[in-house]
Amino acid sequence: MLLRVLLFIPLLIFSVCVAADPIQLDRGWEFRWGDSPVGSDGVPEWTRGDSAAAWTPIAFPSNPPDRHGAENIWYRTTLPEGQWRDPVLYISSVDLIVDVYVDGRRIYGFGHFDENGKGRFEGWPWHMITLPPESTGKPIYFRIFSDYIDIGLWGEVKVMERGELLGKILRDSTEGAVVGVFSLIVALLALAFSCIQGKRRMFVAIALYALGAASMVISASPATQLMLNAPLLWDYIGALGYFVMPVAMALLMETWFGSGTGHLYRWISRFFVAYILVAMAASLGGLVGLALTYPVFDLLFAAALVLLFVPAVRGLSMLSREQLAILCTYVLFAVLLLIDMGVAHGFLPWGKVPLAWGSLAFSCAVVVIALVHFSRSQAELRALNMSLDQQVKARTAELERLSYEDPLTGLKNRRFFNELIARESARARRQGYPLSMLICDIDHFKQFNDTHGHEAGDEVLRQLALRMKQTFRQTDLACRYGGEEFVVTMPGAGQEDALMRAEELRRDIAATALRYAGKSLPRITISVGVASWPGSVASVDELFNRADKALYRAKSKGRDRVEGADFEINRALKSASD
Repeated sequence: MLLRVLLFIPLLIFSVCVAADPIQLDRGWEFRWGDSPVGSDGVPEWTRGDSAAAWTPIAFPSNPPDRHGAENIWYRTTLPEGQWRDPVLYISSVDLIVDVYVDGRRIYGFGHFDENGKGRFEGWPWHMITLPPESTGKPIYFRIFSDYIDIGLWGEVKVMERGELLGKILRDSTEGAVVGVFSLIVALLALAFSCIQGKRRMFVAIALYALGAASMVISASPATQLMLNAPLLWDYIGALGYFVMPVAMALLMETWFGSGTGHLYRWISRFFVAYILVAMAASLGGLVGLALTYPVFDLLFAAALVLLFVPAVRGLSMLSREQLAILCTYVLFAVLLLIDMGVAHGFLPWGKVPLAWGSLAFSCAVVVIALVHFSRSQAELRALNMSLDQQVKARTAELERLSYEDPLTGLKNRRFFNELIARESARARRQGYPLSMLICDIDHFKQFNDTHGHEAGDEVLRQLALRMKQTFRQTDLACRYGGEEFVVTMPGAGQEDALMRAEELRRDIAATALRYAGKSLPRITISVGVASWPGSVASVDELFNRADKALYRAKSKGRDRVEGADFEINRALKSASD
């Protein structure tokens, strides 16, 4: 198909260089209702140059007066003189089928006339009619059948060089092709946004509108006939795109102005969906021609445009700038469609209506809004990612804190102690400073819990943790090792300092009056085992085991006491007490 277009380019360049000026056939037209009888030689009698009295002058060969339901008509005019190399007659469109005669010879035909001079709709293509040599200055006749509301030629009728006509077709198609492709891209973008954005119904409506506009513009582009000479197929594509317009408009209006008038928009969209189904089925089934579905639709669409936009005017203050932009392009396209209807049905003089520009304005508005939405979404996504990152970091820190902290007492837990002692032991060996360790255990704690309950026992554990925080230095670290057992690590503390702190804690706990739930609790006591490096242990790695053994001795000697890792320390502690 593309190759066919490319093959026209050399011919186009050559013809333009030597072409005579195009001549518009806008005068000398005549018409005659009915169909010509055919002579024995097969030549229509009306092409033999009979009396001019049977023909009636007309300014342009379209919709003469006094039709009265007639479906057959003949038109004629005289071909202009000129120095042509490869002349053709260009006609924008014909309603509906046509045979063309010069010198009694049929030189062109579109559609098929049956034996009764009737036919059926075959599409609305443009026509390039090759003119025979020496045809200039001679009459040319047009035999036409139409059961449509219009009958005759439509648009431009001019004689020109073939190459110049092909150049005109390509030039006239550029705008529609660009806008059509652009509208298709918009439709795809809108569908993509419908999958990732919350306002799915709105984006589906935009996609449907853009797809319909693209179908209309592309099918109306003259170059499509060069790529694929199937005018009826292109007309079906254009009709489907045109007929879907009110559906898309109603869907979009419903998303914006649905409150109070949503039932109206739903009714309009469903009505036109039903019309599309019925019209297409009837046309494809041969019940009516596709052309006959247009007048009814045009009337319904014009009424629907009023129903669609009147409620919108009352809700303008509620619209965002993006919605206003789309609504304005909607109105622009709707006005152009109404003008095109007026031209098509003869209410307005013929002229090219820039539907492609209306579609382009809508498509550009959607693209700009899509880019704004995308930029805004990316900014929100970056902010969300930063927020999530901060939340993850905060949560990680919280989880890390919880993984090292005892929830009851607020002290560090056994996991933290295991990591801490390895780190502090290595540092003590490396830097040569002393390191002491205390292991504390509440005396008869199981019996206390059995007597006063676990909640009272939890209060005892919290009070012990509080006293430990008050007794030891900021550099010391107290941990709940498990149950009623606590461990205190004292970096930089020697034997004597560790023993004194342990004894201070023991005395403080023994003197503390405990209360829970408004009731006094019996006093508790603790037993403490102490080990220090260097001094009571040969290796820093033996601190925990030696402190644990010292605690066992304190328990076995009656509890409520502090025991060091060797007897020399205990004797020193006893002397200090005395």
